[in-house]
Amino acid sequence: MNQVAPRIFNGPAPAPAANGNWYRISNAANLAADQALEVELYDEIGAWGIRAADFIRDLKAADDGQRDIVVGISSLGGDVFDGIAIHNTLRRLGNRVTARIDSVAASIASIIAVGAHRVVMPANSMMMIHNPWTFAMGEADDLRATADMMDKVRDNLIGCYRAKAPALAEDELVQMLADTTWLTAQEALALGLVDEVTDIAPLKASANMRAGLGRLKNAPPALLQALEEPATPPADPAPAPAPEPEPVPPAAVDAVAMAKLAARLCNEAALPAVAVDSVITVSALASESAIRNAVTQATEIRDLCKTAKLPELANSLIASGLDVESARARLFDKMVADAGDELDNLPPADDPAVPKNKGPSARNIYASRRARAANPQRGNV
Repeated sequence: MNQVAPRIFNGPAPAPAANGNWYRISNAANLAADQALEVELYDEIGAWGIRAADFIRDLKAADDGQRDIVVGISSLGGDVFDGIAIHNTLRRLGNRVTARIDSVAASIASIIAVGAHRVVMPANSMMMIHNPWTFAMGEADDLRATADMMDKVRDNLIGCYRAKAPALAEDELVQMLADTTWLTAQEALALGLVDEVTDIAPLKASANMRAGLGRLKNAPPALLQALEEPATPPADPAPAPAPEPEPVPPAAVDAVAMAKLAARLCNEAALPAVAVDSVITVSALASESAIRNAVTQATEIRDLCKTAKLPELANSLIASGLDVESARARLFDKMVADAGDELDNLPPADDPAVPKNKGPSARNIYASRRARAANPQRGNV
């Protein structure tokens, strides 16, 4: 069957229309000459929310082509192509446009944000990026074609992000999209997706945003809580319990002093220079006793090498951090290999070239006696 081109989303699963899906553009006629045109995108993009065609038409009608434009965003995303259309419109308006993320710019709403010349985030707002998704049906070829198209759409989204943050590597963005990555304002600033982080501001959310967040992967609990309607405080709140005293941390180990101790003990034991690093690694400078145990271990390994007449192995065995038994096994293996033959508890094989000493035979003794009895004189010769 031939499949109708699917609708592609970059946001939560669509929900039925509800009150609160809207956008607003300030009445330009009432603005002062130096006042920016305020635009608020406060719900789903496309579908049952903000259609690109309506938004772009109304923005053109309000824009005088001169004044600055500030686009406030509080949206979980929506239709990919509606979002890309709005993104491209904002880019064409040039450096007059600033995007302000008033609470969340998720999915395709983040694409709209990075279409602005300048992006501003309050310190408590968030940005989320992830792969596009769609519904699909049809035969195998239809589904393969849909998957190929989804990859192309993802590449388009990556291009939008990199236009704003060219230092972001493509493979890094691919992984971030696959992981459904939530970015704080500071993280987005560090990546180059945001130009400025401002002071914390009250988060703004539409009526159904909180429900939409629950349909998104990895939604931060702190953000869900921040977008909840404030509860009415009790008339007589109970006093807060007194804070428990914080536990006193144990005295910190002086790593420099411990390292000096390790070097001194190694020197006193006449250990090779590599022993110092090994002792530091094995003991982790956790305590004086741990250092002394590590020095003792290195000393025993050195002495084992001397006993085995393999002193040249001392440095490598000590540096490896092996315990004494493991070092002993290594030395034994080396000694066997140097001997040239494998140790064998079987008796040696007979060599046919060497005559065997069979010892006396009862048959030969009896034959000799009979011969002497038959010829007594021969025995006296």
